Amino acid sequence: MGGKTLKSTATPRTRVVLVLTPHPDEADFAAERAEEMRSLCDTAHREVVATLTQHLRSPVTATYIGTGKVEEVKAAMEAHEATEAVFDVQLSPRQQRNLEKLLEAETVDYSQLILDIFASNARTAQAMLAVELAQLQYNRSRLKRLWTHLDRVGGGGGGGSMAVRGTGEKQIEIDKRLVRDRIGDLKARLAEIESRRERTVEARGDCFNIALVGYTNAGKSTLMNALARTDVLAEDRLFATLDTRTARLHLEDVANAVLSDTVGFIRKLPHELIASFHATLAEVREADLLLHVVDSANPAMDEQIKAVEEVLEGIGADAIPTLIVFNKIDAAASPTLVQAYRTRYPESVAISARTGAGLDDLRTAIRARALDHREQLTVRVSAGDGALQAWLRRIARVTAERYDEDDVAELDLDIDRRRLGELRGHPGLTIVQAQP
Repeated sequence: MGGKTLKSTATPRTRVVLVLTPHPDEADFAAERAEEMRSLCDTAHREVVATLTQHLRSPVTATYIGTGKVEEVKAAMEAHEATEAVFDVQLSPRQQRNLEKLLEAETVDYSQLILDIFASNARTAQAMLAVELAQLQYNRSRLKRLWTHLDRVGGGGGGGSMAVRGTGEKQIEIDKRLVRDRIGDLKARLAEIESRRERTVEARGDCFNIALVGYTNAGKSTLMNALARTDVLAEDRLFATLDTRTARLHLEDVANAVLSDTVGFIRKLPHELIASFHATLAEVREADLLLHVVDSANPAMDEQIKAVEEVLEGIGADAIPTLIVFNKIDAAASPTLVQAYRTRYPESVAISARTGAGLDDLRTAIRARALDHREQLTVRVSAGDGALQAWLRRIARVTAERYDEDDVAELDLDIDRRRLGELRGHPGLTIVQAQP
């Protein structure tokens, strides 16, 4: 039978040579790092056709890798018809320019690769603004590189070459001004968004705010769906979630618990991204409890835990109470290893968000933290002061109320400990006693 041949509409992947530059002291992590870089390339729609490794104690100033290795990379690119070289480190603008001249092909460093992934995954207006800001801040010092094509325009006499070079230099100055203006505009818009988000978080002052954090692809979104019965995007790929999603979490004896899913972290997350996603990370900075989700099936757990802790420190969230959650125990290579990690982190919980194993233990642990965050006390107010009683009901849960013949109301409150100062300083009420 004859028939028409269907043509694939899939976007062809860019063929790349991956260049790994592990420090000799990181030999134990080299295999996991290589696999992570291959996954990042795959997520960024790139096909790794060859991988070259050079162990470096310190980078070469001009090209990061040695001259001999540059020649190897060029030969591999020609042999495999690759159009890009992808490096697992952040290159300086000078190193990137030099490598592109020597390789005669585009060179992508670690930061640019991550930025490309974020750009392709951004869905909301806020995420798009944050990614654009990060890209502009990254490219601001690389405008000369973006104009190198002008060096190959023209020919013949030196006058033509100088004229082109002058045009390029003039255009770079114009571009710098346009980039600077756009960065200022984006920062202002994101600051406005951050201010609104912080007001939203503050308005949840009577809530116990929980934020999911963790290395990218640790299973935070799957856990969010399992705990809060939501339907957020949960994919087995890096950086599937870029926007914060919030839902109510139902816990016994806890009236107002709110759970937020956040963007995943990664080792050496580019500082441009941390800065531009500052508004999105407000949920993390203002949380009462962080659930640090760890992929227990990943052999690089130590490095991933450390990477998350470094990012938390960088955004000023390292002092927030944290509960380690070892996820994916159904896929862990060794239950004994998971138990060893739990011994290292005594208050941790082991779960599988996919199968539901251990979720009851996790809810119990969260509930204990939430209840410990609250105070039970009794206050006396004038029974006729309706405004004061209404305010108390907004900031606390009234569990019982009694009235006497002296027109005094006695209210039993369940209140967030952060608001005790407001009670103690209020002239219209008296704290009778703290309940056991």
